[in-house]
Amino acid sequence: MVSASHPFDIMNFCQNLVDDLELPEGEDIFQRIWRHLEEKQCLVVIDNLRSKEDWDMIEGRLILRASRTCIIVITREETVARYCATSDDAVCRVKGLEADAARNLFQKQTKNHGGNTQWDSVMMDEAELIIKKCGRLPKLSVALVKYLAEVRNGIREARRLNTNFMYALKTTKGLESFRDVFTWIYSNYQACPHLLKKCVFYLSLFTQSSMIRQSRLVRRWIAEGYSEGTDSNSIVEYTQNLLHELANLGITEHPQQTPTGAGNRSSCQINSFFLEYVISREMEENIFLALEVSILQGEGSVNTQRVGQHLTIGSSWKRDKFVFENMDFSRLRSLTVSREWRPFLISDRMRVLRVLDLEDTNVADGDIEQVVKLLPRLKFLGLRRCTKVSSLPESMGELRHLQTLDIRHTSVAKLPKSITRLQKLQYIRAATRVALMEENPSTPWRRSQGTVDACDGIMVPTGIGGLTALHTLGVLDISARGGKAILNELKNLTQLKKLGVSGIKRSNIKGLFATIVGHRHLESLSLQLHKDKDLDWLGKITPPRNLRRLKMYVHVVKYPHWSCLQVLGQIKRLHTLGLRFETDQDVELQFCDNLDRNPLIAFGQFSEVKVLEIACSSNLHVKFAGPEMSDLEMLKVHCLHGSSLQLSGIDNQRNLKHVWMKGSFDDTVKEELRRKVGQHPEKPFCRLD
Repeated sequence: MVSASHPFDIMNFCQNLVDDLELPEGEDIFQRIWRHLEEKQCLVVIDNLRSKEDWDMIEGRLILRASRTCIIVITREETVARYCATSDDAVCRVKGLEADAARNLFQKQTKNHGGNTQWDSVMMDEAELIIKKCGRLPKLSVALVKYLAEVRNGIREARRLNTNFMYALKTTKGLESFRDVFTWIYSNYQACPHLLKKCVFYLSLFTQSSMIRQSRLVRRWIAEGYSEGTDSNSIVEYTQNLLHELANLGITEHPQQTPTGAGNRSSCQINSFFLEYVISREMEENIFLALEVSILQGEGSVNTQRVGQHLTIGSSWKRDKFVFENMDFSRLRSLTVSREWRPFLISDRMRVLRVLDLEDTNVADGDIEQVVKLLPRLKFLGLRRCTKVSSLPESMGELRHLQTLDIRHTSVAKLPKSITRLQKLQYIRAATRVALMEENPSTPWRRSQGTVDACDGIMVPTGIGGLTALHTLGVLDISARGGKAILNELKNLTQLKKLGVSGIKRSNIKGLFATIVGHRHLESLSLQLHKDKDLDWLGKITPPRNLRRLKMYVHVVKYPHWSCLQVLGQIKRLHTLGLRFETDQDVELQFCDNLDRNPLIAFGQFSEVKVLEIACSSNLHVKFAGPEMSDLEMLKVHCLHGSSLQLSGIDNQRNLKHVWMKGSFDDTVKEELRRKVGQHPEKPFCRLD
């Protein structure tokens, strides 16, 4: 590895390269290097390259002819990386370590640098905090372990680092090498437009969460006014671009090994190291902060009684009613609560509150009535996974400014009639996404009714077609009484971009596709099929022409033969296929060209499927071969109730990236599964639960 100095000196660079390659003395230094690189098969790593001009000097002097040598360039600038690369595919963004990998690295380096067992066990309590603050950067983790191993009292020093991490990094002798990184981070931040700086500070509201759904951020930012556009779809695209720019800065990144969906970047992870440094720098220089953020944690309280624009109540805050009621909320625009909800956490003094995010809290029906009464200006109401919420009040119609309603994974089974008065509503996420991978796929409400159904949807009132600003709607159940009338109303929702529908069966499938055929903005359609004796009718459906992604979830209770499901392979633009089998019969799925196939079925079926999810209560055998499922990227299998699993031909799926197996497997089965996945040429990530 050769490091590019700054300012760049081509002669110094070449001399370091000669020393690394151990080239003999002789002719001109440039001639010696390019001749060696041309004749030998070498791997050259150039670290810390800063500009295109520096690369031009290297390329012009040393890479004059076709060469067998592989050159890897490490740079912090994406534009430089793309300039040096031979193609876009050759550019790789290096991400921080996953949490477990970062922890293992810290422990390994602790032992390498002389930490004893007692020091290790106590240190790891402090290390958990240090690892998060490091942003999972390997270089920084290794440097800190080495530093802590050399000081007299490593544990006390670790606590000092955690108390004021950024200040300690910038002033501690022995960690000077990271000051160059700080300069790069801050210069990139300073070059950002004002709106993007506000988005950076906004992320500090979520530092307690390791993962954040992108849709959650997008919907909140739209409610905050961080967007531009002529309609709801263009506004979403603008806000999504803000997230992309944050990723380019290194503030956020996508998880490396998250088995949720192929090509799916639904969640992002905050690099706390980058974020904390930017915030600390602004505060040190007494610069006007782009955003006022207050966070209540532990025994703490806000330094001044005047709360800023945004307040997060952490799960550790003691919920002191006296302290809270003496705060000034006159400028509060967003309130985020973690875990424990108390009725006094909302007040009629929150007159300009736009965002109320109560995700994963114990809020209940009566609390929602108070929310509507006290906070009529809300634009965002997030109740996801609030399982104690079983109904929404009729007074919901008073929230005339509401744009986003997220009640997914709650116990709400029906939207109130008054919802049709909310003309600004753009986004409704409700019901429970089909939980094919769970033992009992149903919402708490459905379990309380004594039914277990993989197709959970919510009933919507007539008049829903009047909400013409809607671009995301789901999951709505069209199998109940009035389903045909609801389908007719969907014709008016021409701005729909994402739609989820449950209760699909032979009698209503044609009506659904006839309704949405003219929806030119519709990109994603999710269908949960009603239990049926056969599925041959699916072969006749034609998805809308503009549709990019079709997801189908099928609940099978009678399984005579694989041929009854082969018809699914003919459906165009089928991206995700979920199959749940609740039968006493053994199930064999043959994603392969076999001799007994139906002669009317074409070859190369399921060619567009990228995600395959299977849950089975009986013995399951999945076979892959030939061109079928050729684009599969993610395989998720759950063997229910102790059933067994066999996989054949998994090495034929050349694009496979993730394999997730869940069930009560014995060690022999687990080892066999690991062996088969390990033999795959692309070495996909494998998770066994």
